Amino acid sequence: MSRIHIFGIGSPAGDDQAGWLTVDALFAAGLHSEDGFVIEKLDRPGTSLIPLLDKAAWVILVDAMQGSGPAGRIRHFDQTDWPQHAKGLSTHGIGVLDALSLASALGSLPPRLDLYGIEIGSANPGAPAADEIASAARQLARCIAAAVSPSLRSP
Repeated sequence: MSRIHIFGIGSPAGDDQAGWLTVDALFAAGLHSEDGFVIEKLDRPGTSLIPLLDKAAWVILVDAMQGSGPAGRIRHFDQTDWPQHAKGLSTHGIGVLDALSLASALGSLPPRLDLYGIEIGSANPGAPAADEIASAARQLARCIAAAVSPSLRSP
């Protein structure tokens, strides 16, 4: 079983790049794929996310979200609270929550799943992400790197 999978979900539409920017910041911080460790950018995966959850002990998903908070606010949801409190986390056709709900019904969720949403302003195709989104992505990358680093060293 692979230990840790980190997926930055997004699209090339303005602030919707939040997940991708987090992955870029993880790479810039020196976090790279190792044996049993996967880190990838995903472009609006929909139901194709489900098989990517397979064989992982811990999955970390990062996506843009539109909520009631200011752009750049980071929200965290674990498997006990994402179905109830994270509605609207994705603007994609079959969103992350829909895919996770289906994976749950199929018994395909990993033992640990952490979902991070970065609240966004606008998702304008081809536009760069706002400064507060890029800053939040770097901040979240530091937190994720700190959280997974001890796991990478343990057997």
